[in-house]
Amino acid sequence: MDWWILELITVGALVAALLILGPLIKRFGRSYAADVFRANPRTGKSYIILMDVAYYLIFTAYILFTTRFEPDTGWGDTVGAEQLRGETIRLGGMLLLMGILHGANVLSLPIIGRLLGLSRRMEEDAGQPGVV
Repeated sequence: MDWWILELITVGALVAALLILGPLIKRFGRSYAADVFRANPRTGKSYIILMDVAYYLIFTAYILFTTRFEPDTGWGDTVGAEQLRGETIRLGGMLLLMGILHGANVLSLPIIGRLLGLSRRMEEDAGQPGVV
């Protein structure tokens, strides 16, 4: 098999992972975000949308940054062990990036929800007469 065929297969797998895993993670994360932002659901929906846009930009950039248009140094004209290793690392890198970003979001979401809720309560209290 020519080197570029494996490159096309890898790019297709990266795009498929993005299009399948992204919505799947979002689907299961909605109830978690709803719990965190129960005091202000509109803010929660906006936050989810903004994070989705950020994730898709990051993952699309990863795919574009790692796409090769000519054989790498040490590759032959046909697929060898070195190219297979490189493509496996690319796929693993994408999955690792997805896991780290979503894990960080899960850990930081309660903090963000608490800060936004506190800010909203302070604004409401400032609008009431007699509250210092």
